[in-house]
Amino acid sequence: MQPFDALSIRAVLTEARPLIVNRKVDRVSQLGRDEVLISLRGKMGITSLFISAQSVHGRMCLVQMNQTIKANKDVRAPYDPMTDRYISKYGTNTSVPNFCLLLRKHLAGATLVAADQPTGERIVDLVFSCTDEVGTASIKILTAEIMGRHSNLVFWDKASGKVICASHNVTKDMSRQREIAAGLRYERPPSQDRPSLYTVEESKFLEYFDEFAARIKSAPAPEKQAPDPAAGVPPLPVTVEQWLIATFTGAGRHLCEELVAAAGLPSEASRACTTDGAGQKLAEKIVQMRSTDSYKPFVLADLSRYSVLGWLPVPTSAQTGAAAEIKSFPSVNDLIEEYFRSCEISEQCNQLRERLKAEISQELTKIDARVKMASAHVQGDQEIGNLKKYGDLILAHLTEIETGQEVFETDDIFAEGNGSKIKIKLNPSLSSAQNAQTYYRQYAKSRARHGAASQSVNEAQVRRGTLESQLLQVDAAKGLMELRALKESISGRKAHEIVKPKVKPKKGGDSKILSVQSTDGWTIYVGRNRNENDYLLSRLAQPNDLWFHVLGQGGAHVLIRIPSSKQEPPQTTIFEAAQIAARLSKATHGSKVRVVYTQCKYVRKLAKDKPGLVKYEMERTIEVDTARPMPKAMKQLFSNER
Repeated sequence: MQPFDALSIRAVLTEARPLIVNRKVDRVSQLGRDEVLISLRGKMGITSLFISAQSVHGRMCLVQMNQTIKANKDVRAPYDPMTDRYISKYGTNTSVPNFCLLLRKHLAGATLVAADQPTGERIVDLVFSCTDEVGTASIKILTAEIMGRHSNLVFWDKASGKVICASHNVTKDMSRQREIAAGLRYERPPSQDRPSLYTVEESKFLEYFDEFAARIKSAPAPEKQAPDPAAGVPPLPVTVEQWLIATFTGAGRHLCEELVAAAGLPSEASRACTTDGAGQKLAEKIVQMRSTDSYKPFVLADLSRYSVLGWLPVPTSAQTGAAAEIKSFPSVNDLIEEYFRSCEISEQCNQLRERLKAEISQELTKIDARVKMASAHVQGDQEIGNLKKYGDLILAHLTEIETGQEVFETDDIFAEGNGSKIKIKLNPSLSSAQNAQTYYRQYAKSRARHGAASQSVNEAQVRRGTLESQLLQVDAAKGLMELRALKESISGRKAHEIVKPKVKPKKGGDSKILSVQSTDGWTIYVGRNRNENDYLLSRLAQPNDLWFHVLGQGGAHVLIRIPSSKQEPPQTTIFEAAQIAARLSKATHGSKVRVVYTQCKYVRKLAKDKPGLVKYEMERTIEVDTARPMPKAMKQLFSNER
């Protein structure tokens, strides 16, 4: 796979700047640890900018949102039904990472005023003009460092130069070059002690090339070219591409190969250095590469290479001589998005394919072991039949067998020919009848064991045939959807389904909540401890339900369920609920107790770790005499309670 280089970044920004600069931030979504989707709103609509700082598939490009998904406001990001590519891995807003929350906080209503790239670097600075809560203007920068395994997304303040947050922090143990964490000063990645291919002057480049050509021409014979490690002499580059990578920064192997091919030079250094005007031709292509804004993007069908400039010669097949199939794109952003997304799909396919093959191979190994074990218990029909024959012969000659006899020899009456003898082993401690019964029991066990083992072997063979067929289907599957369908059939559940562990229900569940019917037919719920009281308010209560509690003392929470019509319960039901709250409290029985009640929407919990503690407002007070006799429904409640 070809990495996302500095030239690709420059081409993407050249096309994207007119569509993203001077636009306001509409929404920020974090799709993965190092993946951010920024929606920018302008007069022409919403443009989505995708930034990924992954180590392998890192890139930045504009993406298109599905129109049907765009109309759905509940969807936080574009959705590709083929790959689930732009669905957030963090679920709903309740689990949004802190990095995304801080971006949303600072970039709410912000305007993207610039999108810059340090020359020749794989770094992009997205400059935002922000306004804080008190109206103070500031400049915040989201820097995307797309540098392989050192990639990161860093959000920092331009005035103070300090990091606000990063997609992942870098500590001293992780890097001795620089730390990245909130509150630290942001510093650029350390530069290398080599000139950049994007800034080197043409005359200076020609000097470097002439020096390289002189070394190649004065090099000894190939058999004497091995450098002396002790002398510190570096080996001579074998190809022009190797020399470019070793001498300059800002260019990778793929771009160097494209530049050498576009200059019409051979890759081999010894041949290229003897070509007339080789250095000048290569320098002209480098200058053209740095100055051009005309791109002809295309990608090879096998996803091995892509070209932004369109200078890459299309390879031909060594067998057929036909040119490789390519796909052209109208813009570099479309090329980058489809190329890396296709690479991700291909990688997902390969990973899923290998995982399915490993699962099937493991299952086949288990089946082979099961067949081997079951085959050991499979006996021949003749061997099993002999056990019954021995028992029959013993019973036929009961009187001829003496006590303590170990071997009994007799004529085999079941054999086709006459005169054949058979010897039967006997247990001398058993009688003749007991020996016969022993053989009959062995016959019954062997026959049952043989039947079970044979059935197990047959089932295992059928299962093995099914798995071998599935293994062939996995090898022949051409796309991710086919592999996911096979995974569903193999595992018995959907490929993206997450099996959650079963959680034991906590005490005080709704099945243990007491409820009674008042005299007027209204439902009254009663919480007998703090867990049930907490459950009443957090899970069971509706905003318009009436909540009862004794005033100033500990006690039960009582709830009257209000129907959807929102009518007030009768006064009798209110008195009965208040009496329950008074009797299930720490108030003295046989005296008058004050009970407060209000709607549940006016009741708030004080703390999560202290269930049952609440505060309330808009309450009304009712006085209950606990010495009065209880209604019949209340007596039933208290009889159940006891």
